[in-house]
Amino acid sequence: MDANPSKYHKDLADFSIEYNPAKAYYVKHRPFTLQVSLGEMNLEDAFWVELGHELVDSRLGDFLDNVFSGDQKQQSKFRKLIDVRENPDLPDMYTALLEIFSEWRSGKCALHFFVNQGPEIKLTDRLDDHLSLMQSPAHRIDERPLLDLVIEQKLEVLDYLADSGYFKSKKTTMEFMQANMLMYFLDKHGYKLSEKPIDETDKALLPIAKKLQSAKLIAPSNVEGTFAITEQGRQAVGKTIAETDTYIDQYDVFKDVFYDPDSGALEFETGVGKDLRVQLYEYDDQDPVRIVFLLRLHDSTFDASQEGQANWRESIHSEQFFGEILSPILNAERVDEAVIESVLDAGYSFAEERSGASRDVESQDDLLRRIKED
Repeated sequence: MDANPSKYHKDLADFSIEYNPAKAYYVKHRPFTLQVSLGEMNLEDAFWVELGHELVDSRLGDFLDNVFSGDQKQQSKFRKLIDVRENPDLPDMYTALLEIFSEWRSGKCALHFFVNQGPEIKLTDRLDDHLSLMQSPAHRIDERPLLDLVIEQKLEVLDYLADSGYFKSKKTTMEFMQANMLMYFLDKHGYKLSEKPIDETDKALLPIAKKLQSAKLIAPSNVEGTFAITEQGRQAVGKTIAETDTYIDQYDVFKDVFYDPDSGALEFETGVGKDLRVQLYEYDDQDPVRIVFLLRLHDSTFDASQEGQANWRESIHSEQFFGEILSPILNAERVDEAVIESVLDAGYSFAEERSGASRDVESQDDLLRRIKED
């Protein structure tokens, strides 16, 4: 059995790629190619750059810190090595990779590194222990050493939010989201969860259901033997929907804010503005985690596709899933704190004017209706 099983087996048209560190060792004095692809991305879409042989002796962590440095001077150094004539998209691809590594260093995501046709590798591994050989008669390339790196990016949103002080307990936050998610599918989709399920996936839902039962939000039905929402549970659902509507009424105007820092002008609903809602939740000492979760719960994010509805029983246990739900907090757009008060005042004035105009139109429509009826 292979001690280092390969997770990725990607091919590149007109090129022969062979993971063979032992053979590549004998040509490691030559310039080598770094090729980087993400997950299942095709190699035709991969980033690549030719580098000097002196870097082959580096450890992966040090090498990545050099190539995808957070220092702009260092980045400029490597940008000069990119062959724009061969592929004009390479600079933009490099910028995208720099953003990924920036998120990784700030703790917003986790990165796992693999060699195409080879094993997963550690940051402490030497590059020359994981080189491949690349050949291409069509491109007149003869046995060039290649580091064929595949990167998996996993968002670690819950850990990042906890470390940033958005909540104290990841366990408590998960339980809150799981409880509301189960209530959502029991209520809106009428899911029938048996009190004594046979299906293993339903069995895994029972701990969540039992907590809802102990809070008297659901109870077993005497007729069907499935859990049903109680009157108390329906009141709780109604309060949650009303709470969500309040957030929409108060903050929806701030999901498209265009601010010109030169003139100080503020415009709303332009189609090109920033979504400042998360920043304003925080400014108003609201709970962004609770608000974003409830908004996405009740805007049909959980059942936006048939696949989403089919997999919810598995997703409800996934930190990755809930991290994606809360990702708007991580990706929130912001403006300078000094203009927040101006944004609030202008936004509320805009919303009030829009509401008044809407009432005028409704009043006119009502008058016309009455005239026609007379």
